Amino acid sequence: MQKILWLFLSLAVIIEARENPFETGISPQTAGKATQIKDERTDFSTTSLNLPSSARILKSASVTFQNLDGSISEEIVAIEQNVDWHAPLILSQTTDTNATTPISTSIAVPETKKTAEKKVSPASIVKEEKIVTTAIAPNVSVDNTFKLNEEISFYINQNEITVFTKDSKMRDFLIADPYKVVIDFKKEKSAYVTKMIEFKKASFVSATLGTHDGFYRIAILLDGHYRYDLQPFNGGYIIKLK
Repeated sequence: MQKILWLFLSLAVIIEARENPFETGISPQTAGKATQIKDERTDFSTTSLNLPSSARILKSASVTFQNLDGSISEEIVAIEQNVDWHAPLILSQTTDTNATTPISTSIAVPETKKTAEKKVSPASIVKEEKIVTTAIAPNVSVDNTFKLNEEISFYINQNEITVFTKDSKMRDFLIADPYKVVIDFKKEKSAYVTKMIEFKKASFVSATLGTHDGFYRIAILLDGHYRYDLQPFNGGYIIKLK
């Protein structure tokens, strides 16, 4: 009899605590709020990507996107072309006003001063060659030509710098952090004083002259990671960055 009484009381407490045992614990007021997620994404227009200074060849470009069903896919486009790391890569989406032309997405490199210099006519090339031959003439003021002192000057043409000097090279090497091309020239009695000249051209930042026992040193500061070739000619040396 006592067992039946305890069973009846337990059942009464359960019914009192919850009249409908199949009803969810979420009220109508909170049910909607639990699933509301704000979609704050905007329509894509354009974005840019800056490459490190060590980049030389653009191998490919990939885009990762979400499909209508929620799955994730990736499209890869092979490029295999030389790239100038100074200019950012730009991914943009544009719509043509012509209805027959679909929306196109493209990756482009904006034209910089360095790339613009490559678009020269034969006449301008001849003019540049004449500038090189007269660059060390006294009191000559030409763009891309820099005079360190009466005996040493420089001429910059895109990724090349010409060092005009009558002295012979003893050695040359590359140092990092920051990147510099260092050239030592033989000079038994050098009266040169330490001096720095700024270029502020793409690839070439400045050059510093320092005097040592039996030689003087020119350190050319670069704006990033490079390798180089050095070639002598009658009147100095040409440094070509790679």
